[in-house]
Amino acid sequence: MPQNGGGKGWTTDPETGEKVMPATWRKYLDWLLSEVREPATSKAWAAENGFNDRTVRRWKSDHRFVREWDRRAAELNVHPERTQSVVDALHKAAVDGDVKAASLYLQYIEKFTPKRRLVVDDERAVTGLSDAELHAELESLMSGLDV
Repeated sequence: MPQNGGGKGWTTDPETGEKVMPATWRKYLDWLLSEVREPATSKAWAAENGFNDRTVRRWKSDHRFVREWDRRAAELNVHPERTQSVVDALHKAAVDGDVKAASLYLQYIEKFTPKRRLVVDDERAVTGLSDAELHAELESLMSGLDV
């Protein structure tokens, strides 16, 4: 008969003083974060592990569980292996002619491309001229125009 998992079982780590999730909750969270979920639904997971499906719904609404779920999901989603596989897929699609994928790939790699600074060495640069010198330069430029 399925049991009610409740909120009991949280312990305090004596070294860190942090609350530690019960093993059954951790097992459920591992299943939630797995790439391939077997069984496919929370209800089936609960039945397979001897819990009522309302129990796992209660776990998912517990603020401690949600906080740990969010933390682990964020950590998982920015893992370099996952990011690289998405970048690889974008690159492949871009090479195969997908314009949107090409645009997204180029936006991504722009972060890693060194920025170039363009320096114009122009004889007629005006930044160092005094007002009188600038006026004279403009006069000479204007005299060559048919106004």
